[in-house]
Amino acid sequence: MAARHESGILYLQLGSDIRQKILSGEYPIGSKIPTEQELCDKYDVSRITVRRAIQDLVEDGLLEKVRGKGTFVAVPKHVVGSSPTDQRSFTSLVMGEGPVIRNVVEKRLSKADKHFADMLGCEVGAPLCYVRRVVLDNNYPFAIDELIAPEQLFPGLIGLMQDNVSFYDLVENHYGIAFGSEDLTIGVTTARDDEGQLLRCNIGAPLFILKKLMRCADGTPMHYSKSILRGDRVSYKFTVDRFGNTLTSDTSMAPGGPATPRPSIN
Repeated sequence: MAARHESGILYLQLGSDIRQKILSGEYPIGSKIPTEQELCDKYDVSRITVRRAIQDLVEDGLLEKVRGKGTFVAVPKHVVGSSPTDQRSFTSLVMGEGPVIRNVVEKRLSKADKHFADMLGCEVGAPLCYVRRVVLDNNYPFAIDELIAPEQLFPGLIGLMQDNVSFYDLVENHYGIAFGSEDLTIGVTTARDDEGQLLRCNIGAPLFILKKLMRCADGTPMHYSKSILRGDRVSYKFTVDRFGNTLTSDTSMAPGGPATPRPSIN
């Protein structure tokens, strides 16, 4: 793409060409793209044009700059939130749906303390199934999910929860339990040493943390989960009305009043 002069759209042409190389796989995910000088020489453009094109692709999430190392093709970022038209439920993505890999790193039976007994509606000392999994996309980890469920409600769950087995499929098809409402909270935290190793990020890197209590259709507590996500691999998008209320696919609105979303069914 040689050019005789710099123009206002030249950086767009350069960016489009690099974008196509990324989408076609010529520049694979995680690979380093040519340096600024190499791109200048290849396309016969100025460094300013290259930098502008690169910055646009960084802002679009296709490239990421690593200080002292260069510019690399970024791992795709998952966009999740409340609107089903253009987003996916994160809990569905992590726990049973979506084109990702889920690897079990720990699973065991434990005894419920008072906190979890109250939360899950069981007796203190009752057996609980604990499963910890790492979720990967394109072989890059982006989340750790911890699942805690009453063993009385899900007998044999520990043995059934293997790599890439969908917990949600087991609930519906193996145990025959219908999903009800869920309580979901989203916060922020930073990576601890063990989390940094599993997520391949630096200790102290920003993470989202999601805590969820899911109920059966009859209101019985089903399970509790805690998921942490790399802040650079996931973003949240919500649709709100003019009054600042969050909307979902089935939302009733009253001017000035709160939106009433339908419980998420994962």
